[in-house]
Amino acid sequence: MLAGGGSRVFNRSDHAMIQEDFESLNKVFCTCGEGLVSESVVEREAAVVEGVIGLMGQYTEQLMEDFSIATCEASEVGVMSNNGQKLPMPPTTGRWHRSDPNTILRVLCHRNDRAANYFLKRTFQLPKRR
Repeated sequence: MLAGGGSRVFNRSDHAMIQEDFESLNKVFCTCGEGLVSESVVEREAAVVEGVIGLMGQYTEQLMEDFSIATCEASEVGVMSNNGQKLPMPPTTGRWHRSDPNTILRVLCHRNDRAANYFLKRTFQLPKRR
């Protein structure tokens, strides 16, 4: 969902439904795998997804704050103030993790939310989503 293009958006209220769908999918792998995929592999991969789903349930303001902190830490810029200073675009790491700046940015980009759109436009001059 977060790597599928600009037409895929979600609301914070969708979090519960996404969590429920993931839990159902996780049960399928745990009960129907019957040795095809070890339980430890399923648990390890599920932990990554659960972290991302957790981000999807956070308030936009918290995501913006977490993104700013994670980006500053990753780029060694230090703590950013709210004086209009631009944040650097985080690199695409290919690693999905709830503390990864690029993962948080993707959640913000796909959030169907006025505050997220304004933050992205102000911070990165990204066009408004249609």
